[in-house]
Amino acid sequence: MLPSEVLYTNCYTTIPGAPDNHLMFPTIWNASIDDTTRVGFLSSHDGQIWHWVPGGQLIDTQPFGQWNGGCVWVMPNLVEFPNGDWALLYMGHNIPHKYPRGIRQGGVGYAVWPKGRLVAVEAQDQGEFTMIAMIPPGRKLKINAVTRRSGSVLVEVAGKNGRSFVECKPIVGDHMWSTVSWKGVDDMGNEPGQAITLKFKLNIASIYGLEFE
Repeated sequence: MLPSEVLYTNCYTTIPGAPDNHLMFPTIWNASIDDTTRVGFLSSHDGQIWHWVPGGQLIDTQPFGQWNGGCVWVMPNLVEFPNGDWALLYMGHNIPHKYPRGIRQGGVGYAVWPKGRLVAVEAQDQGEFTMIAMIPPGRKLKINAVTRRSGSVLVEVAGKNGRSFVECKPIVGDHMWSTVSWKGVDDMGNEPGQAITLKFKLNIASIYGLEFE
């Protein structure tokens, strides 16, 4: 944040159907340079300690002259549409927040995300990460991921024969909860109650979420 910016409103909400996932979309007001606003994005595991979500602001004030070219604001709550998409209502004005001249006009709109695709782990080139050991509630792994045409996601179950990166079927394209497989085998090779460690290699790809069954 710039020295001229202040946290103006908070817009606290939770993820639909998950009241223990706390989110905040604060309006950040640039009080002294151009009198515009922008909307940030924070998350919290307990509703007390908050962290900025990487990736920049969520919504910017648009070019002057448009209906939302003066300032923008968001309002709780994050809602779920019948098709599963998530949406956040926002309001815009044609003139800045404290602008002393002109007739204030505006409108409302929605910022919309496909369900489960609010935040991603992204690799703009190549990247990898390893999860902490866990006991999964199932033997199959489903992934919510998107890759560029030349990108891919590979998954390895550390220490499991037949579940290496080399044997993983590359995940390419737009996958909404697709099952990960290794040479045609779609279970992770774990026994019930057994802890596993998952490793991921990303090439121009984004991972939005994991599910087990």
